[in-house]
Amino acid sequence: MRSCRKPGLPGFVFVGFLLALAAGCSPHLDWREHRAPELGFIVALPDKPQTVAREVDYGGPGGPLKLPMTMVSTGVGPSLFAVGVATLPPAALAAPAELDAAVVWFREALLRNVQGQQTAAGTVTLAVPPGRKWRTAQTLRASARAGRDGAPAVLAARFVVVDDRLYQLVALGADSQLTAAVLDTFFDSFRLLP
Repeated sequence: MRSCRKPGLPGFVFVGFLLALAAGCSPHLDWREHRAPELGFIVALPDKPQTVAREVDYGGPGGPLKLPMTMVSTGVGPSLFAVGVATLPPAALAAPAELDAAVVWFREALLRNVQGQQTAAGTVTLAVPPGRKWRTAQTLRASARAGRDGAPAVLAARFVVVDDRLYQLVALGADSQLTAAVLDTFFDSFRLLP
């Protein structure tokens, strides 16, 4: 049996992974808990992840500036699972409108990277450990185009802001692979650390 595992996604830009979506493998998801205490979270991922740090050209409130972002990601078959973490500038946290604009900037950047069209959005509530300040958590679902041939894909994402950190959780892949159970396993496993 040939391996269908794809390398994790480098950095914030998801374009590198999109070429892998055309692969015809049916992935087996072997969920494992991944702890990232230096980034303040725990999440279940379906393979051993890689971690990449880079700067992104942030254009939201407090920008433009080079904003450091760390991405923990793994790809299995035609599916990608990733958690990106960035520390927002103080101007993005100054008021609810600025915070919303910062989240919109990250959401729109993600949609551009996957040629996505938003199909649903909402909010969620997560448990926050004592000593950490809850700000917002928003959800996104989108149709996307991926691979060299522009194959249809599904994007599901969450944007969580706690303290001054933005956590961007992303699942990207074929609709048949990103079932409700798979998405629930990924998103519900995300926990913040004290």
